[in-house]
Amino acid sequence: MPALLALHDVSYARARQRPGPAGFRLKEINLQIEAGDFCGILGANGSGKSTLARLCCGLYLPDSGEVIVEGYSTRQEENRRRIRRVVGLAFQNPDNQFVAETVAAETAFGLENLGVPPAEIRRRLREVLDRFDLGHLAGTPPHRLSGGEKRRLSLAALWVLRPRVLLLDEPLSMLDPGSKKKICGLLQELRREGTALLWFTPAFAEVARADHLLVLEAGKAVWQGRPGEFWGEVEKANRWGIELPPVYEIAAGICQSSPPPVASEEEFVSWLWK
Repeated sequence: MPALLALHDVSYARARQRPGPAGFRLKEINLQIEAGDFCGILGANGSGKSTLARLCCGLYLPDSGEVIVEGYSTRQEENRRRIRRVVGLAFQNPDNQFVAETVAAETAFGLENLGVPPAEIRRRLREVLDRFDLGHLAGTPPHRLSGGEKRRLSLAALWVLRPRVLLLDEPLSMLDPGSKKKICGLLQELRREGTALLWFTPAFAEVARADHLLVLEAGKAVWQGRPGEFWGEVEKANRWGIELPPVYEIAAGICQSSPPPVASEEEFVSWLWK
């Protein structure tokens, strides 16, 4: 069977619309994703994360190489409608994703475009609004939601279409700690049910429990491996523009000679008690 999502030597370049020397570039990226995988894509702003996300779902087409989703290339126009049902993209700013006037209409929009029967739309709508804790906001305009509610709505509007891959472009940016915890819990639920997650972020703590990491710098893959192996590369993190966990920075101040590999408060407390 073909991989759920595979990138083979994918390169892409596009000049910026506004003046400036830099453009959007990626060079010879290789990646393979299977059902239920959790892959973290790490890099600073401008490293190519958002460009890579758009290539993975066919919004951008590679200049060279191939993006293959369940055996179908994004290069063929006739494949793209099928591909976009398999791969869903949650934009960094949820407001850029919204097209409808209410939470309920936004959630149902994709189903209506696919011609799903009204009775099935109503059933799925009840299910998804309940799961993402949005039922009490069904008649609310998306622009009136809080940051955490907007993120939950952006995910609900994708999940209702039953994608097998979710592309998450900095899904926790500008959220309060409570909202971050809620979003992380929802995403891990979806992963346990078989949805693959590609999580694009500059923050290592957000993907410290991923199956696999890929680090981008100026459009190039400069490192790949498991999160546990990344601790051997932390001296390069600043150069790559990657944010190390705050608890690691605290631990490094306490134990400068050999800082422990802690990415969460729980790991930090456990280390302190040893």
